[in-house]
Amino acid sequence: MNKNLQLAVNHALNDARLARARMGLLNPSMGLDAKRGTAWCEYGFKEELTFDDLYKLYRRGGIAYGAVNKLVGLCWKTNPEVIEGDADDDTKDETAWERSNKRVFTHRFWRSFAEADKRRLVGRWAALLLHVRDGKKPNEPVTRGRGLAKISPVWASALKVKSRDNNGNITMWQYTETQADGNPVQRDIHPDRVFTIGDMSDDAIGFLEPGYNACVSLEKVEGGSGESFLKNAARQLNVNFEKEIDFNNLASLYGVSVSDLQDKFNEAAVEVNRGNDVLLTTQGASVTPLVTAVADPGPTYDVNLQTFAASVDEPVKIIVGMQTGERASSEDQKYMNARCQSRRQDLSFDIEDLVDKLIVLRIVTPVTEKTVVWDDLTEATGGEKLDNAAKMSNINQTSLASGGQVFTVEEIRVAAGYEPDGGEPLWEGEDDDEEAEVTDTTQ
Repeated sequence: MNKNLQLAVNHALNDARLARARMGLLNPSMGLDAKRGTAWCEYGFKEELTFDDLYKLYRRGGIAYGAVNKLVGLCWKTNPEVIEGDADDDTKDETAWERSNKRVFTHRFWRSFAEADKRRLVGRWAALLLHVRDGKKPNEPVTRGRGLAKISPVWASALKVKSRDNNGNITMWQYTETQADGNPVQRDIHPDRVFTIGDMSDDAIGFLEPGYNACVSLEKVEGGSGESFLKNAARQLNVNFEKEIDFNNLASLYGVSVSDLQDKFNEAAVEVNRGNDVLLTTQGASVTPLVTAVADPGPTYDVNLQTFAASVDEPVKIIVGMQTGERASSEDQKYMNARCQSRRQDLSFDIEDLVDKLIVLRIVTPVTEKTVVWDDLTEATGGEKLDNAAKMSNINQTSLASGGQVFTVEEIRVAAGYEPDGGEPLWEGEDDDEEAEVTDTTQ
């Protein structure tokens, strides 16, 4: 029965493989190779990716996990500020509108927004639940003018559109919350209490989606090389008997039938692999371990790693944390800082949309003009500023031979990060404030 069942299973698997191959011939979209329509099917690449595929990649794939977390961690290294007016305004005084919003835009507020941003990168889009102090049920509209208790990040898989109006606007969400005991509970959430970030359209491209195929190949290289090492370490034995050996006599020595002789061999192999000093006695047979040469997975792994790094626009050394040279690491970090600084501009639009929603709910008072500002990740560090000042001083010394001075003392002090009138260094206070702010967000 077991052999017949195994034959049936093998036949079914073969039919499934042929069916996928025929589907690939009929559907040219399965892969980019126009000559071989079944290429993706043979490679093990999926044609359509769901949220579960991307979530499992993030949860179990170290490369994908590192790419998402390092991008979000650097983008949200410090919290933004929502100010009144234009960012180019030279006025440094805090306005009454900004002071009144401190109770809303707290460190916990930005920490939750950063978590939603991370979930958006994993699943194409995510949402924030607005917990308003109005005493109403979640499926009821928000009472305008009440305070905001907190915001909660939500995965895209936990929210579904329950109903829409004739114009396509969402009139009710269905939220699936997992309780502490693991049981899911479904609740209706009014759109007033939900804010989405990301693209919910069917043709949206997720952050991890372009590099998904490369991660599949990475998993094959990692698992295949690990399996090869394991099989070699397991010392599977090959027993080669001479043609004159009578298996009936050999079986009689163990008191078993010829059909049960294989079990005795397996027991002997287990004892050999389990013990350090174990003797294997043979007569008319030679025993050799089944060992195969394991190929170096490095070159194949690096090719797929570079492909994935290109898909997420992050240097390989940043993703894996490899430090092969100070100059290469510094240049990669500068590129990453510039990449995250540019992405902050996109995050500013999401933040402005959330502030607009809070203004509609009268949690935040209206203002004529508002701007989201961040600190500069590309700004030179204290050491780099001192190096620039030293170079300026050397240029002055060289130019004095011709009777001229290129830079003034005040210019050199500013380049070094100090006040031109002999005050405290500018960069020292900035670093202290940044460190204190980051520490507060982890509380």
